[in-house]
Amino acid sequence: MYLALLGMALSLALAPMAFSENAGFSKFVEAKSTICFPLELTFKRPSGVVATKLPAVTFSHGQHATLACADCHHMWDGKGPVESCNSDGCHDVMDSRQDTMSYFKAYHSKDAAYSCLGCHMKMNQERKEHGKEVLKLSPCSNNICHVAQK
Repeated sequence: MYLALLGMALSLALAPMAFSENAGFSKFVEAKSTICFPLELTFKRPSGVVATKLPAVTFSHGQHATLACADCHHMWDGKGPVESCNSDGCHDVMDSRQDTMSYFKAYHSKDAAYSCLGCHMKMNQERKEHGKEVLKLSPCSNNICHVAQK
């Protein structure tokens, strides 16, 4: 198990070096495909989204490495580029929090497995059943997502 975790960590650490299809890593390796994604990112609210005083959300792909990409990027076909949640035709409704296609619901839908909140709520249910500590989801002002600034 330790070797598998070490392998995953090294894979994630080296992923930014992969810039494009058929990238050359070594004269002894021919890469048929590569991955490139930010290991850590901060979500900045797009214009038109209802403003709040909550801190921006910082996200780590490394902490979510046990999930398949399509678990969150649920419209991704596994081949083309991964689109942003607020791309045209996806969660591009900015001025509503109730619309299922709103930018807000992409992250905060309690019923959707691809949503951050939906996934974390399901995870908390499983953690409770196994007697484990749950993730702090509320209050929103200082939870695992919107971490209060020190």
